[in-house]
Amino acid sequence: MSAAVTVGQDVLPSLGAVLASRAWLRRGRPFPHVVAWDVFKPDFYAGMARQVRALLDRQLSETPDGERFSRNIAGYDAYGVGLRPGQPGPLGLFLSPGWRDLMCGLFGVGATPYVFAGAHHHTVGSAHGFIHNDLNPVWFPAAGDREIQVPNNQVCAYKTGFGSLAEPEKVQVVRGAAVIFYLLNDGWASGDGGETGLYESPYASITDPAVRCPPENNSLIAFECSPSSFHSFLSNRRLPRTSIIMWVHRALDEAVAKFGAERLEQWR
Repeated sequence: MSAAVTVGQDVLPSLGAVLASRAWLRRGRPFPHVVAWDVFKPDFYAGMARQVRALLDRQLSETPDGERFSRNIAGYDAYGVGLRPGQPGPLGLFLSPGWRDLMCGLFGVGATPYVFAGAHHHTVGSAHGFIHNDLNPVWFPAAGDREIQVPNNQVCAYKTGFGSLAEPEKVQVVRGAAVIFYLLNDGWASGDGGETGLYESPYASITDPAVRCPPENNSLIAFECSPSSFHSFLSNRRLPRTSIIMWVHRALDEAVAKFGAERLEQWR
């Protein structure tokens, strides 16, 4: 079952100016999610693609490196790089209050300042991911008066909260909604792999998802992180795959009230 989702211009004037299509599609199978194509106007998308291409041109690093795509995601066959507050150019949109509010509003997630955004790059033949739901508690430095606060693993590890910050200076929240925006996947065709698979169950065969979301340029998938939001990266056979990933985070109390503390996915 699908339904149109109208994305209005009242979230942020500059956001309304760069969105190309406001008729996004809400689907119910295998769990509620939203898909959209031709998300941004061509010039804005082209600027975003140039920024990510410039990062790729710095070459891939096999060790963690905050300035370029690197092996910084344990157990996941991808290179990642984080976006930072004050990110210049079109990529800064993913750390804007307006985009945060848009993603929270799609799924009824209570907005907080806590946002994680970055980019992933899978070289050709990257291994499948693993089926998971993203309903994880995580840690941030307390935001204070900031509109957007990103993780800072140097003082407060995202997964554990370990670091030099005192307890009153950090906060535990829960991933509230996830966004995957695809770009720089020129020439992708059905059969190439690299999709995001959506699953009915964590015990499903990873190669047999209920839904495959293709990594087509300037498209996205977004969903509320819930006990049933099972998804995974599917191996890319012919071309590299590149995407922007983002999570908005909800208050821990809100997540516990909605899902129950026992259903939150603790990091292994």
